[in-house]
Amino acid sequence: DEALGPQTRVVNEAIPGSDTRIAATALAAALLRWKPKAVVIALSAGNEGLPVTTGEAAAEACAETFLGGLEALVAAAERAGAAVVLGSVYPHGAYKAVHYGAITRVAETMRGWGRPVFDFLTPLDDGAGRWPEALQADPAHPNSEGHRRMFEATRPHWEALRRAAAKGEPNSKRPSKEFIARRRAAPIEYVHLSPYLEALEAVVFALRNKISPYLPPVRRAAPI
Repeated sequence: DEALGPQTRVVNEAIPGSDTRIAATALAAALLRWKPKAVVIALSAGNEGLPVTTGEAAAEACAETFLGGLEALVAAAERAGAAVVLGSVYPHGAYKAVHYGAITRVAETMRGWGRPVFDFLTPLDDGAGRWPEALQADPAHPNSEGHRRMFEATRPHWEALRRAAAKGEPNSKRPSKEFIARRRAAPIEYVHLSPYLEALEAVVFALRNKISPYLPPVRRAAPI
């Protein structure tokens, strides 16, 4: 309530372990059902398979797939009229130097898209893309203190979320030329989102909890 106000409904449609393709299916259904004013998209490159890649070429290819999937999610939500806030990539206990190079490039690219980004990497990175020992629950997840730090990383963008929830305002910045160019080259498998894109008008949808449990606590919606 402190972040978004007591009249804001936040709906959790997260699916544990989602990669961008699974999230695309979940988002399409959620947009149709909830008609949100704002969408928070926060996914892990770890679920895209980055930690098991070997070599720089494979890591970069995985990062490119992850970025392409995120772009499709952003485009689907924004064509529907929802404002988008992104959660950045974050550490993983199995990352090596090639993986760290890939996620830092992903983080930099996301910052250039002109949307608010919760920076989950900077406050939790040990300098090599892994969790510091004091913040790790297991290789893929932070512990309670790590979650607290991720929560704190959302604060700079609470006002953006509040405005979107209150008015349904789209993000004010125009997409970057890079983003537009990449969207024009987007893979065709995401076209199946299009039937849902005209259904939006109300409420806030957040991908959080098991995948992104880092949004401020809010009033739980009554079952519909």
